[in-house]
Amino acid sequence: MRSASGKIVAGIEIVRDVTAHKLKDEEIKKNEKFLNDIFDSIQDGISILDKDMTIIRVNHAIERWYSYAMPLIGKKCYDAYHSRKERCEVCPTSRTIENCKVAYNVVPKRGPRGEGVGWLDLYSFPLVDMETKELKGVIEYVRNITDRKLVEEELKKRVEELEKFYEIAVGRELKMKELKDQINKLSDEIHRLKK
Repeated sequence: MRSASGKIVAGIEIVRDVTAHKLKDEEIKKNEKFLNDIFDSIQDGISILDKDMTIIRVNHAIERWYSYAMPLIGKKCYDAYHSRKERCEVCPTSRTIENCKVAYNVVPKRGPRGEGVGWLDLYSFPLVDMETKELKGVIEYVRNITDRKLVEEELKKRVEELEKFYEIAVGRELKMKELKDQINKLSDEIHRLKK
């Protein structure tokens, strides 16, 4: 306020208590950090894709597995993870985008030049806006099963070897029984002839 002569004689000061707002912001940041820590502590791979299969977020496991393709954010999953220019033929994520249902496949783990370097269990879950029920994208949960597949292949090989050995052993046993039966018949024939 000014006097008649134009001098400032009073003022209005507005003070707003922002303590509650500041506490809410700090709580939101604390919750975001907590969720980020959980996301990045998961030892299996997690990849969040939009409906066009563009990577929008990954955890540390995916970053380690595909460090040669960094940065991953903004790339198509089939390009970053499989060195392809188009969607993979066997793709649970495509199925989830099409029907909004959980899907699963065992898929090859690819190296920097697209070569097979292992195997992955790939589960895809629809990422749905809980208010609108609209599909927003896909959550891929990926587990490296290369060691398990190698053990399975070794076990399969061993079973095949054992089956072959069994066939040989059983065949040999049957042959021995046949020979023993023939020897017994010949022995009986010799005894009969001696009489």
